[in-house]
Amino acid sequence: MNKSKIAGMLGGVAIVLAGCGGFVYTTVGGTVTGLGTSGLNVLILQNEGNYKQSLTADGSFSFSEASNAHYVISVYQQPSYVNCSVANGTGTMNSSSGVANVNVTCVPNVPVGGNLSGLADGAKLYLIDNITNVAANVNVNADNTTAGALSSNGAFVLPTWVVSGYNYNVQVALPPAGQYCTVVNGSGVADNTNLAGARNIGVNCTAAVPITFTVSGLTAGNTVTLTNTSTARVDPLTVSTIGTYNFSWSLLTGMPYAVTVTTQPSNQTCTVKNGTGVANLANPAASANIQVNCV
Repeated sequence: MNKSKIAGMLGGVAIVLAGCGGFVYTTVGGTVTGLGTSGLNVLILQNEGNYKQSLTADGSFSFSEASNAHYVISVYQQPSYVNCSVANGTGTMNSSSGVANVNVTCVPNVPVGGNLSGLADGAKLYLIDNITNVAANVNVNADNTTAGALSSNGAFVLPTWVVSGYNYNVQVALPPAGQYCTVVNGSGVADNTNLAGARNIGVNCTAAVPITFTVSGLTAGNTVTLTNTSTARVDPLTVSTIGTYNFSWSLLTGMPYAVTVTTQPSNQTCTVKNGTGVANLANPAASANIQVNCV
C-alpha cells in the first residue's frame, strides 16, 4: 500500500513500523487564516494521497505522512466567499519531527450585484455570471438558479462571489414571461479593495411580446425543435406533444422574429405558417398566430 495512504488512514498517530523498514508516521500541517469563525466558509484541503479535510474556521490542521514521504498539500475546494492559497505546501519529510509551517491564507471574494427594477408581480428572473479567470481562461458560469430566481425588485447579490482579479459578466439567463430584461454595468473586474464597483449592476425589465406557436400533427414519442431568430438572440425550444407554446424570450416592439424548424421529428415533416413578423405590443395576436403542422 502507498505509504502516504497508510499515513492518511492513521489519523496523525505516530507509529513505528519496524517490520516495514522502520518508517515513522508523523504530521504535516499548519494554520489557516482568513476563513473566519462563522462557519459560512467551507474549505476542503487535500494531500498527495487524496485524503481530505474540511475546515470551516481559522485554526490549525494536519495530515499524517511517512517520515520519508514527499507531501503536497493543496486546496481541493474553495469556499464561496473567500479564496484561499497555500504556502509551503510541498516538500519531502526528512525526520520524524513533523512539519507545521504550511500556511493557508484566505482573502475575501467580491460580491456581485446591483438593483432590479420593473419586474412584474409574481414574475421570476434568472441571471448568469460568466466568471472568467483571465490567466487560465476558465469559465465558471455561476448563476443564481440554485439560490432561486430573483422575484422582487430592489437590491440583489448573486450567490457565487468572484475571486478578486477575475472578470465577471452578468447577463440574463432566463427572463420572466411577457417581459424583456436588460443589464447595464454588467461586466468588470472584481476588486476586493473596491467592493462597490461590482455592486452597481442595473437590471431593468419591461413589458414585451410573447412569441407563441401552436403544434399540430406531431405523433406520440416524437420531438420537434423550433427556433426563433431575432435581433435579440437565437431562442430554440424542443416540444414533444401537440399544443401551444411560448418561446423563452419575449421581444420588444419593433424586434423582428423568424420561426423555423431546426430539427425535424423522426419520419415526419413539420412546416411553419406565419413564422415571420415584427413584434408589436399593441397587436400581440399577430405573433401568437404561428402554426406548426407536422405530417
